[in-house]
Amino acid sequence: MGSKAQIQTVKAEFLDPSLYEDSSLSGVPRLSRGTLVGALSRAFDLAEGRKPGHAQRVAYIGVYLASDLWLEPQRIEEVFFGCLLHDVGMAAMEPVAPPGGRGLRFWGGARRSPEHPPRAAAGSWAEVIESIARHCESGASIARRMGFPETVARAVLHHHDCWDGSGRPGALPGSQTPLVSRIVSLADRFESLLDTEASPLVVRKSGPRLVEEMAGREVDPDLAARMADIAGRDDFWLGLYDNDLGAGLMALNYGGILAREELFDFLGVLADVIDVRNAREEGSGRRIAELARRVALTCDMTERRADLVKVAALLQDIGTLGVPARYLRKPDILSVDEMAAVQMHPVYARDILGEVPGLGAAAWWVGCHHERVDGKGYPGMLEGSEVPMEAQIIGICEAYDALTSDRPYRRALPREEAFDVLRGLSGSRWDPYVLSRFESVAGPFEA
Repeated sequence: MGSKAQIQTVKAEFLDPSLYEDSSLSGVPRLSRGTLVGALSRAFDLAEGRKPGHAQRVAYIGVYLASDLWLEPQRIEEVFFGCLLHDVGMAAMEPVAPPGGRGLRFWGGARRSPEHPPRAAAGSWAEVIESIARHCESGASIARRMGFPETVARAVLHHHDCWDGSGRPGALPGSQTPLVSRIVSLADRFESLLDTEASPLVVRKSGPRLVEEMAGREVDPDLAARMADIAGRDDFWLGLYDNDLGAGLMALNYGGILAREELFDFLGVLADVIDVRNAREEGSGRRIAELARRVALTCDMTERRADLVKVAALLQDIGTLGVPARYLRKPDILSVDEMAAVQMHPVYARDILGEVPGLGAAAWWVGCHHERVDGKGYPGMLEGSEVPMEAQIIGICEAYDALTSDRPYRRALPREEAFDVLRGLSGSRWDPYVLSRFESVAGPFEA
């Protein structure tokens, strides 16, 4: 633990007054699928080790191209979701880096430079190809579970297929894939090529040439010709590098407004995916969220406030997508560097949820759910009343589920032993009031 001055500095950096939306009447805002996926796509970027905003930039490129082709609104919307979700399969796994790690190489269908290597353990080329295929197939399955149409799922499945039929095992020649799939594939490749260039001015100059080089081999030659023309337009580049790009995409409100139960189910699918990637029993995220909602009600919160706690609990570990899965699954004690990486996940989660309009309070709670009332938690070393009650509720429900579930490093504890462990942390990890409210709910809930 650092000095008092160092701790205060960390707190000052972590505490953000804009995240305090602490009205007791606040609840879950009305959100569209497009708004949610637009913000949460940043987690998929983390999972693949991409620069933040990769999926959003791919969506911008895809929607621009689809609109320039005068596609009907439904097709444009499918392109939008296919682009945002193209790497959602990475949320369920960890990428495998190509062997050697030097020079330009194909990684996920796009040439990657040494300046932006994938954050992954090295493997053989066969393992790389298998990883690409698995994340396409997994992503398509996740898109279906989220309720998106088959056109979107197929776009995710085929986004690494090349026009000439090469790519992942089972790839189809481009002429046999739907137009939406071909647009998503081109948008992803184009953005990935731009990502290797250091300067926007260089990108502006080389963009048309880069896309023409892919024509007929990697991508649809007709689409490549249209994209090369688009890449010569100033308004395209101004939009691509707009600081408000993400907000503009979310404001489209594609996919319709989600009703209460639809929202819980939608986020529950993502919670299930995070469970699988982190080697937890699928469904633990949903259990934690429902238990947290019940505890919140017992703490005299309104139904709307308790619903917001449930939303936060469903997404509490979305930040773990920015942590190598091998750290999260490690059966041994973590090294100092590994522990430091793991302790960043609440910050990642806070920043991702903070992008969603109306979820500022939930973002703050998720960012604090590993804080302790004795000031020894992370990442902000908050203490006492600085730790929101909602964050403590989420944290204690997560801890209980972890104690009563099998983990790589130990077997599940019986319920009474788990309660004893939690009671031993009263006044240090948890506020005694929150612990007592939890105990009043957890027994009947689990019965």
